[in-house]
Amino acid sequence: MESVTEVFGPGVRVVYHGDALVRRESSVLLPGVVPVVHIQNLSQPFRYEGLSEVEPLIGLQDELNTRLSDRASRVTMSSFKMYLAKRLDGFDGAPVGPGRVWMTDDPDASIEAFGGDTSSPSESEHIEQVREAMDKISGVPPLAGGVVRAKIGNLSSANALRITLMSLLAKTARKRVTYGAGIERVCRMVLTALDAAGVLRTHPADRGVRLVWPDPQPVDPGDAVVSAERKVALGVERDRVLAELGYGPGDAGVS
Repeated sequence: MESVTEVFGPGVRVVYHGDALVRRESSVLLPGVVPVVHIQNLSQPFRYEGLSEVEPLIGLQDELNTRLSDRASRVTMSSFKMYLAKRLDGFDGAPVGPGRVWMTDDPDASIEAFGGDTSSPSESEHIEQVREAMDKISGVPPLAGGVVRAKIGNLSSANALRITLMSLLAKTARKRVTYGAGIERVCRMVLTALDAAGVLRTHPADRGVRLVWPDPQPVDPGDAVVSAERKVALGVERDRVLAELGYGPGDAGVS
């Protein structure tokens, strides 16, 4: 199959089919600009592609898959219980099942069950440790996915929730820096192209976009009101404070 390569350069787009040049177009809207915004997943100095979030988890995921596969094989091989009967005549002549009763006058008679899915504490502990290691490396605790365990304690305060989700909040902040800068560059590039096309005339100084992210944690309404009052006391414009609270000048009850 013939390969198709599309190359974007400063103000030009070139398409190759194999080694043959089949199309060359000049950019009228963005002359001298490469219309590509590169966003690294995790920034890494002096590397274009950045760091992967999945690659550090591959080894642990393989280990977890192996252990779970071993457990499944063990359960399959030992899922049928066996019984050892002592001093019981005719035990092998009737199958074991609900309602089956054996009677004997021998006080030393016994029936012992073995096999089945017996408990393996070391195996369960190892699987749990692998999963905890994956949670730490990924930066996403099980609580973020809705897995609530008894050891999380009381999360009624914002500080307790912040400490519990510290790794996820730090990861979110890093993502906002990298992806936020990329989104701002995309918006500037689009506004430049719209201005060149005559669709939306703007001055270069007006094409800067500021991306404001919401707080990932829930904000207590009482704390928000107290913070707003302090901002007004410090001289922040009242309309801006109302906008931060989600109110507009024309809303009912806002004077």
